[in-house]
Amino acid sequence: MNASRKHGLCSLLILVLSLSFALPVAAQSVKLAGKWATRMGVIRIHQKGKKVSGKLIWVSKTCPFKRGDEILKGVLLEDSLSGKWRYCLKGKECSGDKWAPMVMLVARAGRVLSGAAHYKASECNIGGKGRGDGLAVRKLKRKPKQPKPPKQPDGGTQVAKAEDGGSQADPNEATTTQEPMLDEDGQPMEEEVKPLNPEDYVKNAGDWRGVMEQGAAQMGSGFFERARRHFKKATQLDPTRPEAFSGIGVTYYARGDYEEALNWYKKALEVDPNFGDAYYNMACIYSLTKKNSLAFRYLHIAVLNGYAEFQAMEQDQDLKNLRADKRYKDILKKMKAAK
Repeated sequence: MNASRKHGLCSLLILVLSLSFALPVAAQSVKLAGKWATRMGVIRIHQKGKKVSGKLIWVSKTCPFKRGDEILKGVLLEDSLSGKWRYCLKGKECSGDKWAPMVMLVARAGRVLSGAAHYKASECNIGGKGRGDGLAVRKLKRKPKQPKPPKQPDGGTQVAKAEDGGSQADPNEATTTQEPMLDEDGQPMEEEVKPLNPEDYVKNAGDWRGVMEQGAAQMGSGFFERARRHFKKATQLDPTRPEAFSGIGVTYYARGDYEEALNWYKKALEVDPNFGDAYYNMACIYSLTKKNSLAFRYLHIAVLNGYAEFQAMEQDQDLKNLRADKRYKDILKKMKAAK
């Protein structure tokens, strides 16, 4: 095994020291049919057995797609959706669309899909691509009807005033730059599980860093249960950062509790689909538990997006169950060709 890559142990220690600069769904219960929010607009997901497809029912201004266009297609395996994600090309002399291979984890009782796609290198801008290669898609419900505000005696609308005389904004209201999400009937929609706002936890940044450093120090000394306590405290100080969730996973992995380690790696992936270590670590756990098809789903996207290294993979004993498989050999060929 390569300890420097192994489940982010060394990388986690390095990450924590440099911070000054910088529950899964049961396989048989996965039901994704419904309306979902994406950067392309609102899609309706249809599910037939393990096959899943998503077509636009309301289109945002991100890409020149039309209602009815398919932008998602994949196959479920346990709580993993693997398939293709559609995107558009934008910029000077750029047009058209392509499909990107993707893998997404089914989280929050089937109300959140979190994962990554691999977009081909291009001089064009990629429409629908957020920060990094991560993808996050959230299930929608209709917004409840709001009561009309009371009218003032002069017939105007009453508006709450802030101390400076301006309007008092609702802290839960979406920013004005976001387009309102609508269904096919023009009814406003909202996410069933709203994402947390990192700005709400900025005040805890110093405490979070200190607790992470303590956890990393304990883990480096082999005191995994002590480290776990620190990492759990860090998830409370800032639940929008994935490092502490992954750290908890490492402590369980170190004790041979692979299922619990996997649960925490999944939580890290849900928190931040751009957290590369989660994909590789999950591939390792699936390999260790002899779920090779799932292992290849996450290893493939880890390799495509640069989350895994050739030498580290070859030395990592966690992947030995995969090495005789043609899919593993194909991945290595692609890695060699990309050098």
